[in-house]
This record gives sequence, C-alpha cells and structure tokens, in this order.
Amino acid sequence: MRKLIILTLVLLAIACMGSVLTTKVAPYQNLVVSAAGAETQLTTGATTYFNPGLPDPGTDALRPKDIKSLWGKGSETEANNVVFTCYATASANDTCEMEIYGIADGGAPERIAEIIWIFGTARHTSTTVLWADTCTITTNYHLKAITVADDADNVIAKMLFDATGYRYLYAIAYGTATGAATNITVKMRPY
Repeated sequence: MRKLIILTLVLLAIACMGSVLTTKVAPYQNLVVSAAGAETQLTTGATTYFNPGLPDPGTDALRPKDIKSLWGKGSETEANNVVFTCYATASANDTCEMEIYGIADGGAPERIAEIIWIFGTARHTSTTVLWADTCTITTNYHLKAITVADDADNVIAKMLFDATGYRYLYAIAYGTATGAATNITVKMRPY
C-alpha cells in the first residue's frame, strides 16, 4: 500500500511538471471611433432610429460591437466582464464625455454609464495620439458596480464592468468639456 501511495505521488508530480498554465485569450476590439459630438445621446433625442433588435445607429465604424461574434462557434457567453481603455488625437488634459450602452438580443439599448475620459501624456502612436489617464464615472446606471483602475496622471486608465446578458456594447462620444479631442477610440477587452 505504501509503495502504491508513493508511486501515485510520483506520477502526480510528473504530470504536474508537464502541464502548462492556460488562460483564455481575448483580443482587444475597437468599440467606437468618432469625434466628440459626432453622435447624440440616445436618451436626449438621437437623430437616427434605434429600435429594439436593430442595433444599427451611425455609420459602420460607429455601429455597436457584437461581443458574441468575438468568440465564434455559437458560443452564448464566453465573457462576463469587459475592460475599456481609451485614446484619441488630443492634447494633455483634453476631455471626452461619453455614454456606454449595452443591448441584449431584441432589446432596447440600456444605458450603463456616463463617463468622462481625460487624456494624459502617455502616447498611443504619436505625440498627438494620447491615452486617457483618468476615467470618471459621472453617473452609474448599471445594476452592478463599475470599477475604474490605474486612474492617475499619465498612465492608461481602465474601466471594468459586468457585461453578462448583453450581446452588443456601444459607446457614444457626445461632447468635450475641455479641448477638442478627435478620433476617439475605445478599446474593449472581454474576459
């Protein structure tokens, strides 16, 4: 019996040495690319229709992102959360006012949050394309908490929330309080 236990432990140790730590890898996707003010807040009179089951406002570049399609093969829910980061053609301390919406299959858009991104000096691709270093949740409409992390001067701020149940995510850059940020891009990573 003792030899059997030792043999089992040795085989288990060998099996563990050969195993590889794996994790699901999720690519970043662009959620929205627009100039601030290019779209209207859906709750204050959008100029285009947005009917239940028709997540189709704006141009192709501004259309809501189908997060189910990121996973393929008919997978219903592979990700429970999403992380957002943001960059834009901007100067340091320029701002972007934004609304985030989630849409379930056949449902109307549900406002998740109103946020303000403030751009720092961390460069995305050039001296004029900068990452947002601050994300402020001005109003949380979500049923769960929204987390902001790494929110400080000249880093890359990130926002995290539970997207369970949503098929589409959509962001509207509806204005700026400071500066004139353009080409605003929200990067979305589901996990």
